[in-house]
Amino acid sequence: MLAIDSGNTRTKWAVFADDGRIQDAGICLNAELAQLVIPASWQSCKRAVVANVAGEGVAASITALLKKAEIDVVWAKAEVETLGLKNNYEAPESLGIDRWAAMVAAFKRYLNQPACLVVNAGTALTIDAIYQNAFIGGLIAPGFSMMQNALLQNTAAVNPQNGQIKTFPLSTADASASGVLSAIVGAIIMQADKLETYCQDVPVVVMTGGDAAMLMPILTQVFGAKPVLAESLVLEGLYLMESAKS
Repeated sequence: MLAIDSGNTRTKWAVFADDGRIQDAGICLNAELAQLVIPASWQSCKRAVVANVAGEGVAASITALLKKAEIDVVWAKAEVETLGLKNNYEAPESLGIDRWAAMVAAFKRYLNQPACLVVNAGTALTIDAIYQNAFIGGLIAPGFSMMQNALLQNTAAVNPQNGQIKTFPLSTADASASGVLSAIVGAIIMQADKLETYCQDVPVVVMTGGDAAMLMPILTQVFGAKPVLAESLVLEGLYLMESAKS
């Protein structure tokens, strides 16, 4: 099975074997998707499951690629319940499919206790809480680059892109870059604390997204335990969701 995750900036894909292992994987910028050379590994796939939050233009490019490769496509959507995980969103079908797929994968593959915080650190930052087999709520905030760009566009003398991450910055560039990172880390820590208070148990933290690796050392220091890094979490969730229908 081919799984495709089109985020706001990049599209990731993976070819899954029947046992759920990833046989091949790749990534490209959404802007370059229309020119993607179809990988040889796609030839073994009869169907593809797609999570797309990038809009109609990206959907059209994916449709064209899969038609050329003669692969049937399933456009994944969030559900009221998947593989025992309940979706308590006010309008379950309106939940971003990338968030839902990530939670399904974390729930089935990485959760060994009642509570879990699923963090997707990409163009946008999403922080979603699972407790007792249910998604109980989550946050959406600007991601690292988006927050940097907001400072760059809306302030005259602040350029966080040239700054270094420091504990006590002594330049404007370092102060803004460090401030952006602190805002993201602070949001994750706050939600982890809230979830721990809510469920009276220390939640496992599962990280994914392009900025996850950058955040891991800092969060390990703060939590005193290393979060789980699952780089293909959304793709794994898509595979699990579609496999459950077979």
